[in-house]
Amino acid sequence: MRSRLLLVAMFALLFMVPAMAVDEGESMHGFKLLEKRFVDEVNAECLYFQHEKSGAKLFKIAADDPNKTFSIAFKTICNSNAGTPHILEHAVLNGSSNFPVKSPFDVLSKGSLNTFLNAMTGNDVTMYPVASMNDKDYFNLMHVYLDAVFNPLIYDEPDILKQEGWHHHLESVDGDMSYKGVVYNEMKGAFSNPGRELYHQMMKRLFPDTPYRFSSGGYPFDIPTLTYDSFIDFHRTFYHPENSHILLYGDADLASELEFIDREYLSKYEITGKLPTMPKQAPFDAMREDAAPYSIAEDATPEDQTYLSLSWVVGEITDRQLYLALQVLQQVLVRNESAPLRLALQDADVGRDVTTMLDDLQQMIFQVEVQNANIEDKALFLQTVNGALAALVENGLDKEAVQGALNQIAFRMREGDNSQKGLNYNWQIIGGWFWADDPFLGLEYEKTLASLEKAIAGGYLEKIIQKHLLDNPHALLLTMEPTPGLEAQNNSRIQAELEQHRNSLDDAGIAVLVADTRKLMDRQKKEDSAEALATIPLLTLADINPTAEHFSVKKGKAAKVPYLHHNTFSGGVVYTRQYYDLRVLPKHLLPYAALLAEAMGALNTTNYSYGDLEKAFDLNTGGYSTFLISYREEEDDSRLVPKFVVYGKAMNDKVDRLYELLAEMTTQSIYDDADRLKEVFSRHQSRMENQVKSNGLGYAISRLESYYSNAGAFSENTSGLDYYWFVTDLVENFDSQSSKTIERLQKTAELLFTRNNLMASATCDKSDLRHFKAGLKSYAKLLPEREVDYISWRFNLEKKNEGLLAASKVQYVVQGYNFKKLGYQYDGKMRVMNQALSRDYVRNQVRVIGGAYGGWASLSKNGMFYFGSYRDPNLTETLENYDTTPEYLRTFEAGESEMTRYIIGTIARMDRPMTPRQRGNMAVQYWFEGTSAEDLQAERNAVLAVTPKDIRSYEKMIVDILAQDSYCVYGNEDKLRDNEEIFGTLVNLSE
Repeated sequence: MRSRLLLVAMFALLFMVPAMAVDEGESMHGFKLLEKRFVDEVNAECLYFQHEKSGAKLFKIAADDPNKTFSIAFKTICNSNAGTPHILEHAVLNGSSNFPVKSPFDVLSKGSLNTFLNAMTGNDVTMYPVASMNDKDYFNLMHVYLDAVFNPLIYDEPDILKQEGWHHHLESVDGDMSYKGVVYNEMKGAFSNPGRELYHQMMKRLFPDTPYRFSSGGYPFDIPTLTYDSFIDFHRTFYHPENSHILLYGDADLASELEFIDREYLSKYEITGKLPTMPKQAPFDAMREDAAPYSIAEDATPEDQTYLSLSWVVGEITDRQLYLALQVLQQVLVRNESAPLRLALQDADVGRDVTTMLDDLQQMIFQVEVQNANIEDKALFLQTVNGALAALVENGLDKEAVQGALNQIAFRMREGDNSQKGLNYNWQIIGGWFWADDPFLGLEYEKTLASLEKAIAGGYLEKIIQKHLLDNPHALLLTMEPTPGLEAQNNSRIQAELEQHRNSLDDAGIAVLVADTRKLMDRQKKEDSAEALATIPLLTLADINPTAEHFSVKKGKAAKVPYLHHNTFSGGVVYTRQYYDLRVLPKHLLPYAALLAEAMGALNTTNYSYGDLEKAFDLNTGGYSTFLISYREEEDDSRLVPKFVVYGKAMNDKVDRLYELLAEMTTQSIYDDADRLKEVFSRHQSRMENQVKSNGLGYAISRLESYYSNAGAFSENTSGLDYYWFVTDLVENFDSQSSKTIERLQKTAELLFTRNNLMASATCDKSDLRHFKAGLKSYAKLLPEREVDYISWRFNLEKKNEGLLAASKVQYVVQGYNFKKLGYQYDGKMRVMNQALSRDYVRNQVRVIGGAYGGWASLSKNGMFYFGSYRDPNLTETLENYDTTPEYLRTFEAGESEMTRYIIGTIARMDRPMTPRQRGNMAVQYWFEGTSAEDLQAERNAVLAVTPKDIRSYEKMIVDILAQDSYCVYGNEDKLRDNEEIFGTLVNLSE
């Protein structure tokens, strides 16, 4: 660890940003400097200001980073489940005084060099962050976002609430009435996930007397209770500069930033003295117990589908030592393979998987949750958790496990492996800033880590367990009970509400509602005027770097094993991957390769128990993982290059130890322990089951690709629904299949892990390459040598047009095909066409008008093209919208400024900030796929030279893609059954 600290110190000396020319107590452009100091943890001088006239607070991290970040956050306190803060987050980005277009956010998405552009709502915060590596763009983004939050059009245009929040939708007098709204459908999708429902039910019981009991995102049943007046009042109350917290990060000129913010916005406001407060929940006298239902499919069995949750309110986020200690306990108690709570629940046969959550609110929450349990397990769950915790207090925690967890936390914090550092720091500081008026609190972690390590030696963690868990009455035992057909009951309730509302209207009222609906639809279809669009700041093509960036590798050999090295400064961290080619396996072993990736590191080895192996990794490295990945040579789907990856990272002086442990895991794992395999795979199945319930879009896309793509079929076999069903069958019949499973795992490992089948990669400074080569040599010598023989797999590609039946409130509608199979070749100009479709036409039709949370087109160099919708209330209407895209392209026209926006927005998707690890991975991908610097430059040149005529030329390609009539839909089982005739087959995901 000393070498890491030395490298950080050297880096700070080399790249230290000069001190700002303002001292504490002095003012600069209306901002008074409250505090200034250099923060080693972020390698930058940090300055804390307060705007003297408006009261706004501002924190500048003057880092030597070109990826500049601006964020303005407001403390937003809920007063209902109507989702007011969330809807407001959407609504203010629908036009403002200086930028009166329908959606400045989307105009910027089309034509800004931003590296991050979004907004998000938390339980007590609404945040608006943007980032860009271009100075002019950075100030443009800041301008648009500040105008959005302080001068939104919501006061003059009530239709914004109707579009983004909710409205009664009725297109004709005799038509069907429905609720529509972007957030309404977003939250219907969110609450289709049982985990989201559990969290909501937990919060309203843990905090019955404070605003934390409300869903800031909005509970679907309650969103239609939001009135326009309360919506506007919320903005008046919380969106005053005095309640704002502004973060500036990066190498932009501070004086220019402060002068702009003061002149254009803050100087127009006065301090009110009305800051919002969050009351604290009084502790309970005794733990509370409760139950709540959640929906599963109509014909699904409730057996093994119950969620059990035990949660505690544990101190406050401003206690940073406690916060870090609870992170350590998460890993030691639950997340480690040999964690005592995990093992205790496993031995008691309660559920298939256990997880933990630490919620960093003003009053923190520590939760232990078991999935795939049964209602009758509740008492045993509580007894087992309390018994295990009491034993740990009496006997003490495993010291190596604790030190390993502490090392992992420290490694992650010091490494900073996040390309959006400004955004990451923003989240780190917000808790201390909100609740202790101290933005430094979340940044300066080294002293806290040191004091925590000292406290741990004195039994601090055991005291936390006793005080905050065992003796803490502010606790909740919650049972989430599976209820078949509940979604149909909920839909009936909504229809009854709508019918009641309709019956309350006379003919004149119905006519008014129809007129209002049509007015809103007309507004949604109307394009912004050229004058309005001209108000949005626009870069020029001259602002774009015309040169494409290519990441390269150098090839070498160590112990006859080829390796690829990407040379970059990485702060002394060495990132390494070992690539084993999966083509040595017969096709029937592919799912076993995925099982192997799941099992490795979780099994005993010749020299370690699985718990000791994990502790050794935690104590000596930055972590490891095993997974499957596939590349395509020259982006050709018929030339698949699939790999089994063994990944690890460590400080340069620990690389030898990293490779010792990777070798132990790869060559010495014991696969014939049937009981342990059953435990690992049962947990794996439980996690996949929860993913299937919560990631409808991902599974629909994977399924669609498998109809016509070798890469898609490979993914289905190793991570998609086919793999999920394979794992489910294996777990349900494990006792009778264990011998076959063990035999095939052993065969898979035997074929894969040979020296002749290995290629490695390293991302590190060239001075650290010697450590990597020495480690790789020792690793390779332990692998057997065997000639490799690649097998050509044949996948059965078949269009199925499936409807995936789920207990979901919304749909995910995906349609597409591979254009290379139709004779078209990729060209960079296609990216601009895709940008126009995604950011303009499809988004407007599917999201703005259709009410889905998202709608877009997606295009890849390998030929994949698809349309997708996210959290969509519609089905056939969305497919019809996809069918109209050729007409949009046929008539596509764009003036010079609009084309410039499309081009700049496309380039922004191509140029992203990357960490050293990410650059190394991209360099290796370029090597495997054969992507040269010339290829990237040709693609970039094509983007920069595109014309409207080029966009129109893709009409025929989209016509031909749509003509394949290939689609897959994941969604509400009743909705899909009502439209059964459009599907080749309906698939029950629970079977």
